[in-house]
This record gives sequence, structure tokens and C-alpha cells, in this order.
Amino acid sequence: MKDILSNVWVKRCVSVFTSAYFAVIVLLTYATFLYKLEFAEGMTGPFLVLYGSASVVFLALMIFSREIFLTRLISVLMMPVTFCLILLNMYNWALIVPPFVVAIVIFFAAGTKEHVKVILGTIYLLMYVLGIVAYFVLNMLLGGSSVETVIDLSLDPASSVYQIYSGQMKKISEVTDDANTYSPNGDYRFYITDLQDSDKGAVHIYVVPANQDIELKYFTLKQKGIKKTIEKNGTRGIVPSAGWIIEQDETTGENFLAVLYQLSDEEAPKVTRIRGLPDKNYFEFLGVS
Repeated sequence: MKDILSNVWVKRCVSVFTSAYFAVIVLLTYATFLYKLEFAEGMTGPFLVLYGSASVVFLALMIFSREIFLTRLISVLMMPVTFCLILLNMYNWALIVPPFVVAIVIFFAAGTKEHVKVILGTIYLLMYVLGIVAYFVLNMLLGGSSVETVIDLSLDPASSVYQIYSGQMKKISEVTDDANTYSPNGDYRFYITDLQDSDKGAVHIYVVPANQDIELKYFTLKQKGIKKTIEKNGTRGIVPSAGWIIEQDETTGENFLAVLYQLSDEEAPKVTRIRGLPDKNYFEFLGVS
């Protein structure tokens, strides 16, 4: 057994096998650049157990093959890839902690030359510190200090936003029901948000694609960066009425999907036709709107 474990070809095969873990982390990073990852209800714990266990196993295999070139290459590439994963999934600890731990341990444990570790370690330290600081600064400058919260039945009862709308939960239930928010053809859905800012705040209505999400066992990858603003001047504290209608163009006779909404009982209903959605904003995670 000792001879088998010390065989260089065995270690090379193990090193190739561990590249699957690196490939998964790269894929997750790319996927969360394009989509927003939302865990299915009750699946965060099981996912973390599976994800963490796999990370421990692959880390052990990487340490076993630490002298092999491929493992040494993975050890220096894991740090920047994990850095991108962190920026794209800030505060999603279940997703970023396991690969971050693997990246740090294998970086120091791999058989890379010491002077290379010192140079790259310095670069990566600066990248993490300056990069994360720049991330928060850009979000503050581009996104401002406003806080936007989706209004639906998942509002946290302990939050200040819930206290504002707690007396309208029946209306929220009706307006945000899937049967109401999804368009008749299933291509779009609208959602309502509460905006808290330095002014009096507002209520916004957005339309986003509904047929581009990817549902998996543990989580759903929801399309992000594509949304059309229907209304941004709703009164904070008042849940607007909204729904889908089919509107016919009087000139051409062509039918269009449209959102019919009423911001308050005193205001007249308004209609916004949906002829398509804006191009994808790839830098939404930086606060670019």
C-alpha cells in the first residue's frame, strides 16, 4: 500500500481528479456572475454539509498530490477564483467559506517554491484587501446608501419594512401571488420593492424575465441584471395594485402584454406595455444600475 501511495503516477491521477473541484468552483463563479443564486427552502443546511464534505475530501487529495505540477498550478489559481466568488456572492457564507478555506490551505501546503509563495501571497493579500475595499466603495458611490427590499410574504417580521406594511399583508398576498405576478405567456414577472433612502423613500415596480431561471436540487439560479422599471414614484407605505393585461394597439391591431397598476386608491390606473426588456447589466453586483 505504501508503494502504491508513493507512486508518482498515482499522485498524478489524483491531481487530475482534484481538478474537478477547481472546475466546479470556476463554474459556480461564472454562474453567479450571470445569475443570482438562491437556495431552495430548507436546502441551505444539506447543501453546506455536502459542499463542505466535498471540500474536505478534495483538500486532502490536493495535499496528498501537493508536489504534482497540476496541483501546484491549482493552488495558485484558486485564490483569484475564490476572490471573484466572494465579490459576486458577498455574505453568502455557505457558498464562499468552504472554497476559501481550501484555497488558503492548499496555497501554503502545495509544493510551490517558497519565493513564489511569498510573491504571490503578497499580491493576493493586496488583491483581497484592496479589492474588497474597492467593492464597498463602488457600491456606496454607484448604489448610494439606499436600501431596496422586495415586498412579498417573505418579509422578515423583525424588520422595519415589515412594520410599515404589516397592515397590508392580505393585499401583499394577492398582488405578489405567482398567479398574478407571472405574465400569461410565462415570459415575464413583475415584483414590487420598498426603497428606503435619505428622502421620504418610494415604492418601485419592476418587470424581469421569468423563463430564464435554472432550477436545481439545492438552489435556483435566477437571471439578474435584466429588468425594466415600470414605476419608481410609488408612495412608501402603500402597496400598489398591479396585474397583467393584454392590450391591443388601435393602429395595427397587434396585441401587447402590459402591466396595469394603481399606486393608490386616489390615483388613476396606469398601463405600461412590455415590448421587451433592456440589455443585461453585467455589473449589477457593483451597484451599477
